[in-house]
Amino acid sequence: DTAPLLERDFARLAGLGWFGKNTMLIHKRLGSWLFLAGLLTDLELEYDQPHETAHCGTCTRCLDACPTDAFPEPYVLDARKCISYLTIELHDAPIPEDLRDGMGRRLFGCDICQDVCPVNRRAESPLLPIQKAAAVGPSGQLDLVELLDLTEEEFRDRFQGTSIMRAKRVGMQKNACVALGNNRDESGVPALVATLKESEALVRGHAAWALGQISSPDAIGALEQATTSEVDPYVLEEIGMALAEALQRLTVSKA
Repeated sequence: DTAPLLERDFARLAGLGWFGKNTMLIHKRLGSWLFLAGLLTDLELEYDQPHETAHCGTCTRCLDACPTDAFPEPYVLDARKCISYLTIELHDAPIPEDLRDGMGRRLFGCDICQDVCPVNRRAESPLLPIQKAAAVGPSGQLDLVELLDLTEEEFRDRFQGTSIMRAKRVGMQKNACVALGNNRDESGVPALVATLKESEALVRGHAAWALGQISSPDAIGALEQATTSEVDPYVLEEIGMALAEALQRLTVSKA
């Protein structure tokens, strides 16, 4: 990841595999769970023949399983809808509201389109054992409430040297808010209320959305109170939409 090389295309030209309908390079024996690396040299070498055939057939599992409909057609990915993009690369902008529900509880990346691939189900085991990062914990899951409470210094101390740094603290806290909202667990309300009062505007906006999804009395009360103290136009817009969502949920539940 140190230079913009087209590793996937070079790998196909080197005969390593074909492009799947999920746009990933798929190796017939290893599937897509592999790293692609390139070595640049001025030596003239014997080269392999390009991989000219594809083996996805009529299978569309990857396309059908994508929660955000990021594949408008086979072999085409709309990266703006990809959960990996939304949770890792979208640093300085809100996550589009219509895509938040599809993110579920995913905090960093996705890989659903690889998980469901039949070739990966039959692939050989990885050559190296997969270990859980100590910064994440042995369960492989981060505590959403704890994540919202981390300062910049605490975030760096915990995640420095891991790929999570790519998402940055604000990005991970946005993701945590969305996950808490999709979980609709009232135990997350106190942390979201605190976030709505103290965090950066981008995180406050996503906390407001999450409170609207939970729609408990405490969540609605916090949103109503925030309308009198919040000054950021973006956050106020999120609060307004969250209150409308909460009231709609209450109306439906009473019907």
